[in-house]
Amino acid sequence: MRKIVMIVALCSFLLFMLAGYYVTLWMGERDQRMEAAQANYTLQAKQVIGADTKIIYQYFYSRDRVIKEQIEHAPAFLQGLDMEQLKSIYTGWQIILFSPEKVILRCKIEGLSSETYILGESDGFLAVFYEDTKKNIRLKEKTDLPVSTLPEGEATQLREGIRVTGEENLAKLLSDFMS
Repeated sequence: MRKIVMIVALCSFLLFMLAGYYVTLWMGERDQRMEAAQANYTLQAKQVIGADTKIIYQYFYSRDRVIKEQIEHAPAFLQGLDMEQLKSIYTGWQIILFSPEKVILRCKIEGLSSETYILGESDGFLAVFYEDTKKNIRLKEKTDLPVSTLPEGEATQLREGIRVTGEENLAKLLSDFMS
């Protein structure tokens, strides 16, 4: 009796192994067919950005896990680009969605969504100050741009301090002053 149970168990094991092998082969062939069909579809209908494509920029703040969005129509320099070309332009950005109707790009920003900065002057140079939750202000960084080289209106604004919320707004404002 014990020999019969062992033979049945061994035959069952071999049968399941054989069935598993054929299922694996069948699934591999199915996956290859699906990949070939996908490649064929991609070649036939290459998706590109058009004039009506909406570009959605998402800024993900890591510390409070907030996503802020900015939506624009595709600028002329992006029109006609496919996903690979877009990736080469937006390095450091993650492409969440790419279609002729909508493109979603996401950038991760270390910090809080409501972080407050103050652009000001330190020792005659453009400086960035950080304001914490207790309204304490401390120097974050000092640039190499002398305030004296700026137009008088901008220099006056900096001496009074320009409040900026969020790092993306800070980056935009700094690039405006530095250019």
